[in-house]
Amino acid sequence: MEIDYLGSDTDISMPLPHNTQYREVIGSLLYLATVSRPDISTAVGILSCRVEKPTEQDRKAAKRVIRYLGVSTLDKKLYLPSTGKMKLECFVDADWAGDRTDRKSTSGYVFRLGDEIIAWSSKKQTSVTVSSTEAEYIAASHASKELLWLRQLLKDMSFPAEEPTIINEDNQGCIRLIESSRCGARTKHIDVCYHQIRDL
Repeated sequence: MEIDYLGSDTDISMPLPHNTQYREVIGSLLYLATVSRPDISTAVGILSCRVEKPTEQDRKAAKRVIRYLGVSTLDKKLYLPSTGKMKLECFVDADWAGDRTDRKSTSGYVFRLGDEIIAWSSKKQTSVTVSSTEAEYIAASHASKELLWLRQLLKDMSFPAEEPTIINEDNQGCIRLIESSRCGARTKHIDVCYHQIRDL
């Protein structure tokens, strides 16, 4: 789901007199995004950045997400069939410097088991990245940690993954960085904690 609101400082909107109700709505939406609705994760992530000082525009954007849930997708459900190949696959992406206020990127990943989505995340990165390659590399690193946990969980449930799990990444610079053992001038600043993906 997309929302037409990015939360920039140039937006002119009246502040809400109290943020209690807005906080409650965002808390409920965060629960839904985490448990059963990956399609609203990004929109709710953007809205949750404004819980301290929400504006009328923030409230309208939250109402739009609720309308989307109630009208457009009321009959949609997560479904994991008992037939078909149980192959684990990952898709990962990042928006480089997507937040206009602090220029931090947002990482996102989705895991499918067969044809169904079983895990997802959309989360702002903790540091500012200097290139799209670095933003994608950090996103892939976070996805690989979730991948290790999911593979162990499937093994504990007697569905061990017999083959390597594919992480689908679209940034060629990131792919080359993962495959390379060298660390050049443009990448030596990347924190050691993200290099685990090379070993995997």
